[in-house]
Amino acid sequence: MKNNKFESNKKYFTISIYSIVVILIGCIIFRLVNNWASTVGILTDLWNTIFPFFIGFLIAYVMNPVVTFFNEKVFSSLFGEKRKRLCRACAILTTYIILVGALTICLIFIVPQLYDSIKELSSQIPVISDQIMGLLDHYKESGSGVFPAELMETLETKSLPKLVQLSNQMLTEAIPMLYNFSVSFVKWLFNLFIAFVVSIYMTADKQLLKSACRRLIFAVFPYDAAVPVIHGLKECHNIFSGYIIGKSLDSLIIGFLCFLLMSLLNLPYTVLISVIVGVTNMIPYFGPFIGAVPGAFILFIVSPYKTLIFLGMILVLQQFDGLVLGPKILGNSTGVRPILILFSITVGGAYFGPLGMFLGVPFFAVVQYLVNNWVNYRLYKKNLDIE
Repeated sequence: MKNNKFESNKKYFTISIYSIVVILIGCIIFRLVNNWASTVGILTDLWNTIFPFFIGFLIAYVMNPVVTFFNEKVFSSLFGEKRKRLCRACAILTTYIILVGALTICLIFIVPQLYDSIKELSSQIPVISDQIMGLLDHYKESGSGVFPAELMETLETKSLPKLVQLSNQMLTEAIPMLYNFSVSFVKWLFNLFIAFVVSIYMTADKQLLKSACRRLIFAVFPYDAAVPVIHGLKECHNIFSGYIIGKSLDSLIIGFLCFLLMSLLNLPYTVLISVIVGVTNMIPYFGPFIGAVPGAFILFIVSPYKTLIFLGMILVLQQFDGLVLGPKILGNSTGVRPILILFSITVGGAYFGPLGMFLGVPFFAVVQYLVNNWVNYRLYKKNLDIE
């Protein structure tokens, strides 16, 4: 009788603790929602504080395959598999030397060329505008009458001046944007330093972090549930990292090929347009076409004939990427249907801009994988075999 009373009290005590926790959480949520402006400020400060650690995690996440490659393919052959710590240390050191070297090359060579190209374009727009206006005047004086007079007047008095004004505004704002980026980079140098240090520690302690996560999962979930959870997390990691790393490599190659082809075809603004094409290629499906628009506009200012050459080159690059390079690098890393890719790009772009368009595909691929697993599990529990 005494034992039953003790068990009953213990049960009610547990229920009381859970009730108090739920009430406290509810009060906190109500407080945060009721003072939303203050909550946003707190969350912003919190994000600014943890931002270097988040960037460090991303750097470690992206660099991990490179470290693994150097560790297993290069230094294990040189020093032997028994000297694991030395091999991993050399792999980490080599990877980060390459990363710092690539960033240094971008800052020393690519950024100044981008600045000079934009500055040169900005200075040429008034000259190009005068040339176009001269051609329109010559056409009106010749009286060929191929195009209606109203169309020519609208083009001369409204469309062309607005186009010139918009071009000047875009290029004029691009130079301060590059300058502000450089200034911001200097201001965030300390944060980037912390991020690099964090990423190095995370890369070096990869096995410890994996072990800690495994211990936590087995501590939280029953054993029968912990094993599928770990397997699911591994699959999600493979989907997400496979797409991000593969697409980044694909875009880097496309940007380099664009630079090489434009140099061979003697097209101007090679570095500027190649960077635009390479960066926008990160966006699935629409990336090559998004990158072609500013590139074609820039070249049209210089020469319409060169614009046609550039568009033909982009079409060849896009076909090569879609039919050869993309499948070789990415394969079927996401398994997402085209309609879901279109949906993920639209939703990601609407809420998070270009970054959302890029990350939307692997995110929805992970969601699709989890939903499919849950559906298959529920059908299995119900002994149903539905195709």
